[in-house]
Amino acid sequence: MSIQDPITAYWSRWAGEYDAQQTARARAEGAEEVWRTVWAEGLRAEPGGAPLEVLDVGTGSGNAAITIAGLGHRVIGIDLAPGMLEAARAKGSPVRFLPGDAVDPPLPAGSLDAIVSRYVLWTLRDAPAALAAWHRLLRPGGIVVAVDSAWFPDGADVGDGLEGARREDFRSAYAGGALPELALAPGDPEQVMAAFRAAGFTEVMADPLPAVLELDRRNGVSPGHRPQMQMRYRAVKG
Repeated sequence: MSIQDPITAYWSRWAGEYDAQQTARARAEGAEEVWRTVWAEGLRAEPGGAPLEVLDVGTGSGNAAITIAGLGHRVIGIDLAPGMLEAARAKGSPVRFLPGDAVDPPLPAGSLDAIVSRYVLWTLRDAPAALAAWHRLLRPGGIVVAVDSAWFPDGADVGDGLEGARREDFRSAYAGGALPELALAPGDPEQVMAAFRAAGFTEVMADPLPAVLELDRRNGVSPGHRPQMQMRYRAVKG
């Protein structure tokens, strides 16, 4: 059994609960504007310019993809978890939500202007293969914009803050050996940027997102997490 199987099973089983928590936070005062700014600044598309062809890898319940589509771009969201895709499609957005693996997205080479992700880098089972695939899918000058953080600092109790069956499922998916195999799970910005460079990307940047941190302090975070600084990574295919 691949380490991906219990990870996918966890996210599919708990998709409804996860989406309810994420959607509630997305509807909090000021949240929509903050996240629109996070993605708009990262994508740096010309106002009034042609829509970008964007892929959201590990789209989950689709909130990031829907926000980016609201900026005027054409977005496809892929995920391996059927429960997440069901939750995303139920929102009735113009985004196309399809089954697909963030490590090996099922799209043609050179077909995209941008690839985005939110809270996906840390859980990539094969980060070098994933970043190489993303590089291949982009057109020259295409960009990756990825938001993530150091969710599991040294000494953290994996699953702490979750309860009951969800806590046990999360620990089965991650604490039983998978987490040490996830190269970007530590969330160290220098390590993440080095991984992008190793995959052939240039102009690699990591920007802290204090506005997101303030939102999380005001509105709370998902169970199992704490308010902390998130980073927006941006990398270009030269």
